[in-house]
Amino acid sequence: MSIEKNKAQEVYRFSNSVYGSHRKIIDCVGKNKKVLDVGCNKGYLGGEFKKNGCYTVGIEPDPECARIATQFCDKVIWADVEGLEGLGYPENYFDVMVFADILEHLKAPQETLLRLKKYLNPKGFIIASLPNVARLDIRLKLLFGKFEYAETGIMDKTHLRFFTIFTARKLFVDCGYQILHIDYTGALMRFKIFPSCLAFQFIILARKT
Repeated sequence: MSIEKNKAQEVYRFSNSVYGSHRKIIDCVGKNKKVLDVGCNKGYLGGEFKKNGCYTVGIEPDPECARIATQFCDKVIWADVEGLEGLGYPENYFDVMVFADILEHLKAPQETLLRLKKYLNPKGFIIASLPNVARLDIRLKLLFGKFEYAETGIMDKTHLRFFTIFTARKLFVDCGYQILHIDYTGALMRFKIFPSCLAFQFIILARKT
């Protein structure tokens, strides 16, 4: 495992902030659900889902993270989700599919959303958090010709895809999902103004059509 990957894993930990994505996702998932946590990392969200009586299956490509996640999830599939042909579960099995800070790391997120769609219960829903590349500070840097990657955050150097609120919506609609609600992260979102400019992330709640 590379030094860079180790550093990233140390930074991405569970946050219980009311303005962050983790607490919003946990509250949205609710209780007693069958949950697929795609890109479960070390299982920090899976552990919270289990506390709420959920049966949680995680997918994680990193072997060390997957090993740790087995302590918190009911089952962990050690695999790269983009190369995963099947889950070993019947169609319509999961009530919720969670993509927390993962779609931006994929080469073809639309293909993953389409391939896993059959496992989602028709009455279930999908939750995804995506970074907002159109945030005001990023816009200002671009205005002055700066497009600089960072260790973490919106400009994380491991991100392969970048999203605005428009392209985030389009991703799900094009994959045959109906968007039910969009929430936003960041302390400024308590004022609920200019989310496309001030939010750190979009949290999309959708169901398959």
